This record gives sequence, C-alpha cells and structure tokens, in this order.
Amino acid sequence: MQSIRLLAVLTGTVTLASACGGDGGTPPDENQAPVAIFTSPTNCVAGVACNFTNASTDDAAVTTWSWDFDGAGTAPNVLTSSASFTFAAQGTFPVTLTVGDAQGLTNAVTQNVIVAAAPGPVNVAPTASFTFVTPNCTAGTPCGFHSTSTDADGTVAGWAWNFGDATTPGETEDVTHTYAAAGTYTVTLTVTDNRGLASTAATQQLVVSAPASQDCTTTGRTAACTLTPSARVTIKITVVSTACELSGNKLEVTAPRLQTAFFNLCNRTPGEEYTVTDAAGAPLVFEAGTPIALKFTGGAAGPNNPPTGDAGIQITGSYPNWT
Repeated sequence: MQSIRLLAVLTGTVTLASACGGDGGTPPDENQAPVAIFTSPTNCVAGVACNFTNASTDDAAVTTWSWDFDGAGTAPNVLTSSASFTFAAQGTFPVTLTVGDAQGLTNAVTQNVIVAAAPGPVNVAPTASFTFVTPNCTAGTPCGFHSTSTDADGTVAGWAWNFGDATTPGETEDVTHTYAAAGTYTVTLTVTDNRGLASTAATQQLVVSAPASQDCTTTGRTAACTLTPSARVTIKITVVSTACELSGNKLEVTAPRLQTAFFNLCNRTPGEEYTVTDAAGAPLVFEAGTPIALKFTGGAAGPNNPPTGDAGIQITGSYPNWT
C-alpha cells in the first residue's frame, strides 16, 4: 500500500518598517526668517558720520546685512552688520536694514532719522576802540568821540559809551558829551556785533580843562575882549549871527599879534571862520595862560544906514573855538 505525503506550505507576510529622523522620530523645526533690528543715533549732524548698530536676530544666524540710506549721503548701501554714514544735509531720512539667513529668508526694518544742520563757525567777539574828536576838551563845551571798533566775522551793531561822570551813556557810533567840571575822566566803550556778542571794554583817560577866562568891556563904538586859554591851543573865530545893519564894522585881534579877522561883519555869512595866525600865516599856538585880545568896532552911519549906536558884539564859547 502506497502512502501519500502531504506537503504543507506555510506562507506569511513580513512587514518591514523604517523611520527617518531623530531617535524619537520627530520631524525637524521649520526655518524662521530673521528679525531685522538696529539702533540709530539721536544726535546726527549733517557732515558728521552717524553710527548705526545692528541688533538683528535669527533662529540660527544672520548671515547678510544690507543698509539703505536713501542715497542722501556718501554711499547708498553698506553690507556690514553695523554701519557709519554721513548725511550731506539736514532733514529727516528713512534708513532701512535688510537681513538674511543661510536659508535665504530675509526681513527688513525702516527708521526715520532726523539730521540736524551743521553748526556754523564760532562767532568771534568784536574789538572796541575809539578816538577823541575833540582832543582839547573843555568843561561846558561839547566833546566829540568816534568809535573805530571792528568785527572780524561780522559787523559792529551796538555801542555803549560811559563817559566816567555818572551821566546818561551814549549808544551811537559817534557821540558828543559835555562835562560839567574840569578833571580827568575814564571814557569806556563796549560794542556788540550783529550776532549779539559783546567786546571787552576799551578805555582811555580824558583830561577836561577848565573853560578859558573871558572879559569884555565896551566904550562907545568899541568892544574889547580878552580870552585866556587854560591849555595849549590854536584859536578859530566863527561867525554865528550877523543881526546888524551898520557898514564898516570890524573885528580885530589886537594881541598877541594884530590882524583883522572880519570886516563889514553885517555882510558876512554865518558859518564863516577865521583862524588866528602867526607872522608866517600858520595857526598861532597859544600856550596855556597866554591871553588873546579881540576888538570889535561898530560901523558908522551913512545915508542908507541907521544912526550910529553903541558897539554890539556877543562873545560865546571857549577854546579852541571862539564865536
């Protein structure tokens, strides 16, 4: 008897599993774009470099930087993490920083930067100086002063005079001042320029002499006067009024040297001048205490003149001008 063998074939399915990733099998994080951040100065000035500091962040690392200064200065773009830039003019300018990472993601931020005007040159103070217009100043007579002040980088715009006698100060470039008494006075001038900067004070000593003594006597048609200067001077006689009608009147200097100053004074023009001269025709110098004698002779009556009257003359002022 023949036996039949049964062949059992077992079949099965084997499933193979595979995984990628870490030990736990978690997928990696998605790349994040960087964050552009920078700080800008608050005191930018035109013509002076302004410094900008990068503070950008990234989940890995920031690898590129691009600064845009709107083309307002010496270079429109800078490719470094921090930048320095010089703006040519004042104003408000947008500054943009764009950053990127290794995966190519980018981010940008813009800030408005205020740029102030460049400061001007330092103002230089003016220099005060002055001269005496009336070198032989006499009490009771106006004395003149002239400013010769200068300003190297502008103009002199204000003057402050102090005459040293507790009176009202002067405030113009040229001034006159009358001293009530003889003495030595400290004259001070301070000036300011067109930008308000004041100078240091300029000072000079001024000697004010006493008025010359004067004495006049009248006899008939003649008036004789003497003037005694108290300082070394020359003397000028000025006609200030001719309120008369007689002809032939005459004004003479009788000492120290005889000379006719004016003839027919009634026909003269106010403002005419005569300087007392020496023998050579030059102005005669009077030493202090040397008197000058003056004689006025009234005119005679004529067919067209009023009757002869007493001599009339008015002497005013003091040296160096006698009117």
